[in-house]
Order: sequence, then structure tokens, then C-alpha cells
Amino acid sequence: MIRLLLAGYVVVEIAAFAALTYFLGFGWALLITLGAAAVGFAVLGRRARGLTADLRRASRREPTDGEPASDAALFAGAALFTILPGVVSTIVGLVLMTPPVRRMLAPAVERSLVRRASFVVAGVPGGMGRRYVDGTVEGDVVDQTSDVVDITPRNPDGSVYIDLPRLPQSPVTQP
Repeated sequence: MIRLLLAGYVVVEIAAFAALTYFLGFGWALLITLGAAAVGFAVLGRRARGLTADLRRASRREPTDGEPASDAALFAGAALFTILPGVVSTIVGLVLMTPPVRRMLAPAVERSLVRRASFVVAGVPGGMGRRYVDGTVEGDVVDQTSDVVDITPRNPDGSVYIDLPRLPQSPVTQP
């Protein structure tokens, strides 16, 4: 999947540069590409300073402009797109940094962060590199030669029911 995304990125960026070269010439295409990178890095630096100030205020429990966790996650994605070479990725990164897009994507990012945090806390398989759930196996030994009788609570489809502790709902996702 990652190879496919990487190949798609390369194809899109080469096609964009080829289109710029065809319509404007190589010099203008190169100038636009370098200019987009310069603008992207300038906006990235400015936004990083603002995000750092928001995170400091949040750590002191002072009011901030938005949700620091979702803003940090969106900023990480925008920074990745901005740093990648090419006009298209820089434009995508700059669009992700705009306040209307951040407001639109913040609830989805917040839900994802809460879900991922509950996986890390509970130790659910597949959550942040953990591959097991700590616990005990319940059962009764009928005799020396028999197997353990499984009394594990199960879902209707046969999968094991695991009661996971939940984190409190974030203010964004509460009804």
C-alpha cells in the first residue's frame, strides 16, 4: 500500500512538473517549484511557532484557540506534505494548514486520536505495536486427562468478548 502511494505521489509530481514545463517553459516551472517550496517552508515555520505556543498554553491548562492534539496531528500531516518536494504536495500541505480545513478535519482527527489512545491504554492487539492482551484464562479442570473447559464470554460470531476500559469522551465528540 505504501509503495502504491509513493508511486502515485511520484507520478503526480512528475506530471505536474511536465505540465508546467510544457505550458510555461522549464525556467518558469523550476522557478514556480522552488517558489512553492520557499512559501511552504515559510508558512510551515510560522505555523510551527503558533502551534508550539498553543501546546505550551494547553500544558498550563490555559485556553487555546483549538484542540492542541488534533491541531498537532493535522500540522504533522501538513508539514509532511509541505516538506515533500513538488508543487502539488506543497499546495496540499498549505491547504491543510488553512483554518477552515483544520476546523473541518478536527473532529475526525480527534475521534481517531481518542480511539488510538484507548487502544494504547487497554493494550488491544494491533494497538501501537502491542500483540497481546494481559489477563487470565478461566476454566475448570474436569479430570487429569481432559482439556480445560472454556467459559470465556463470547460474542455471537464466536469472537472473544473483551471489556475494555474507556477514556473519557473528548468535548468535541460529546453530543
